[in-house]
Amino acid sequence: MFVIVTAGMRLRKSYELQGNVRLSPVTRTPPRESPYHHACASYLWSVTLSERSRRFAVKLLGTRPRHLKSEFGSAHCFDTPRNDYTVHWLTSSAFATVALTLVSASVFAAPLGGTQWQITITDLGVFPGNLGSQGFAINDTGKIVGTSSAGVGSYTVQWINGLISAIPVYSRSGSSIPKDMNDQGEIAGTLVISSLMNQGIYWDAQNNPFPLEGLPSVSGSQVVAHGINVGGHIVGRAQEGSPNFAGHAVIWNKATFETDLGFMDGGSYSEGYGINDAGDVVGAAGIANGSLHAFVWKNGQFTDLATWGGGLTSASVAYAINNNGVIVGKRANVATRWANGAFQALPMPAGVSAFTAAVDVNDAGDIIATGSKGYPLEVGVLWRNGEPIDLGTLPGGNISRAARINEAGEIVGEAKAADGFFHAVKWTVTRASPPCAGDLNGSGTVDAADLAMLLGGWGGANPTLDLNHDGVVNAADLATVLSAWGACF
Repeated sequence: MFVIVTAGMRLRKSYELQGNVRLSPVTRTPPRESPYHHACASYLWSVTLSERSRRFAVKLLGTRPRHLKSEFGSAHCFDTPRNDYTVHWLTSSAFATVALTLVSASVFAAPLGGTQWQITITDLGVFPGNLGSQGFAINDTGKIVGTSSAGVGSYTVQWINGLISAIPVYSRSGSSIPKDMNDQGEIAGTLVISSLMNQGIYWDAQNNPFPLEGLPSVSGSQVVAHGINVGGHIVGRAQEGSPNFAGHAVIWNKATFETDLGFMDGGSYSEGYGINDAGDVVGAAGIANGSLHAFVWKNGQFTDLATWGGGLTSASVAYAINNNGVIVGKRANVATRWANGAFQALPMPAGVSAFTAAVDVNDAGDIIATGSKGYPLEVGVLWRNGEPIDLGTLPGGNISRAARINEAGEIVGEAKAADGFFHAVKWTVTRASPPCAGDLNGSGTVDAADLAMLLGGWGGANPTLDLNHDGVVNAADLATVLSAWGACF
């Protein structure tokens, strides 16, 4: 696990790492980095704190604990029967606490905007006897759904209060993938039988599965489900039969066919990917010239998102829409946000390619994606308050992928674990304690900029702005900002 705070970022006096790690012996002491270097050589771990062109780093290495001291600071290594180790590091420049646990990894990081975030990634584990798992959706109650695999075939599973259990499937003839879930626990997903055979599935709140109806009067219609809203309306695609086999964006009311959205601008294909609580649908549709364009369908009408903000473009797809009408997806293969008739290419964390798709957005405006760090490396990405945040990976792994985000800002997906298999994971991202209460942007002063941030999120549940953690941005948080007005000390 490795975190760097670079020049230009706000270096806090403390930060913390926690990790689920498989420790292996270290065969040699790492190279000395004078003057801030100490290592528990040939022991359970080692810690490096280096200063090099105003760059500070903390690394974990090694195999067994030991106590060290020096004129620059001290390291304390504690051995316990629980395999729980902690090192406290003190220097004239920084203080770091490193704690290894068996469940999750947590790190403080500062993205481009300078705000510091505490990122915790939790390995959700696998179904007993399985090798890997994937997290696909999380609702506001904290329930998570996904799959768990033994290598051949898979289980459809849920995690409730950290416990994994299998849920029923409509058929064992393929893999049942739960793609989205509402707060009632209703699930939309797809039974994948083969690359050419799919059956959309609706699970009710008791996890009973039902097949989604195909297009009327079409025998053997192929059906795929992508999203579900609070009312149990599902969006996806249903396919015509011979001779055209064209895909239609469709809305279902639970398992019952409700609306065929049809096609846009003379095209012959459409697919719905996201639906908000008002029933607005986003997705992609082919137009007359063969191009694929993102759309929003509202009040029975298509709007071509390629026309927002300056004319037509290359292929675009919209994957999600929140209850404020903010849409996310990709435009010219770049992660994109659409709102109020305009589009924005999303900035990326350092070292992460912009060529990706934003896949989900909550009502607070938090957006998620999976970005490339150069094949085959991938990492989950979060945008919060417009800042891009690298979500990191599990200890010993080098790939993570984000799938869904709930209103509390909790994210689910998958990450490669130290054993080489992908495990379902959950991220929580919280603001590191600011220099003083009310300093929302980390500027060192509580001022009009912080007040504007708070008022912009009024009534919502943005955890960055909810200073007293009561679940809503309200007058209590405003009082905290006003009482701390002025420079932080």
